[in-house]
Amino acid sequence: MPTIKKDGAQRVAEYLDSLPEWSQVLCKRLRSIILNADPSLAEEWKWGPHYSSRGMVCGYGAFQKHIKFTFFNGSGMKDPKGLFNHCVDNEFSRSMKLVAESEINERALTEYIQEAVALNHKGFKRVVTEKNVVVPAELQAALVRNKKALAFFEGLSYGYKKDFVEMFTTAKQEKTRQERIAKVVDYCARGMKPNDKYKKVAG
Repeated sequence: MPTIKKDGAQRVAEYLDSLPEWSQVLCKRLRSIILNADPSLAEEWKWGPHYSSRGMVCGYGAFQKHIKFTFFNGSGMKDPKGLFNHCVDNEFSRSMKLVAESEINERALTEYIQEAVALNHKGFKRVVTEKNVVVPAELQAALVRNKKALAFFEGLSYGYKKDFVEMFTTAKQEKTRQERIAKVVDYCARGMKPNDKYKKVAG
């Protein structure tokens, strides 16, 4: 059986029980698959349900309309079944976006989890490469006018910066662009990442 840390298991259980029925079903199914995939896995709570074995392995979280299931070192995995369909441009992690229980392939996920554990046990090393996000001058100027927002934005990872920039650049009309600028600055001033308003986290 896997190692289940008492506090971690309790927090995960509370989190799952707090979810809407549709997402609760998916997350409980994922939890069961993970816990049965490899006995070396430890169930923990970090920023959400988190599972480790000689380092981070995987985790999941419920959003308003989907479940995000992430392999933290997914960049080192083979993905033979093409299951990674979300946040695939992240430097290290790879994710699956799930909206229905029918999308969960237990056998395939078990194989992926076992591969992720084996990757850690082989001593997978993350190699950080320098990535820079080009921030449009108009958005940069707005951030500069709010020191708190600017400090938060500059401390974000490449992926989150990219998400905020795309939130602005995908706006077609000038009015929408100005609204998006205000939204980005507001989020950053409050210390929020792009999807934080949709994520349900146990207290």
